[in-house]
Amino acid sequence: MKKFNWGTGIVLAVTVFVVATLSVVSYMISLDFYLVSNDHYEEGVEYQQTIDKKKRAENLKNPVVVLFDEPTVSIKLIFPKEIMSDSLSGNVTFYRPNNPELDKKYRLNLDTEGLQTIPVSEFEKGRWKLTVEWQTDSLSYIEEKNIFI
Repeated sequence: MKKFNWGTGIVLAVTVFVVATLSVVSYMISLDFYLVSNDHYEEGVEYQQTIDKKKRAENLKNPVVVLFDEPTVSIKLIFPKEIMSDSLSGNVTFYRPNNPELDKKYRLNLDTEGLQTIPVSEFEKGRWKLTVEWQTDSLSYIEEKNIFI
């Protein structure tokens, strides 16, 4: 049997490095990627309005509460009584970062207590971005949360 010398070690190290690099490159090429939005330029131009809506939602005395209810596997949205009005309308959007085909959108449909329950048992497990956007008394608000189902 031949002795293991420094020349053999260098060749072995370079070979392992090349194989590892090619493996990582081939894995990265095989991944699916999606743009966050197809009209990202238009959204970027109007982003100041989104910032204003988020600040308005942050400055509410009693903010909108988003809870994950484990027993019923649902998301509960609780709106404070101060912002409840007949003119309240909006949308709830579930955005899946790695697959836009799984995105879901619901109309805001609150009961008299300001509660809406959205079942999520059929949703794919993992990270979702929840966006609640609503309008009341000619003001618009946005509340965003990252949730894990």
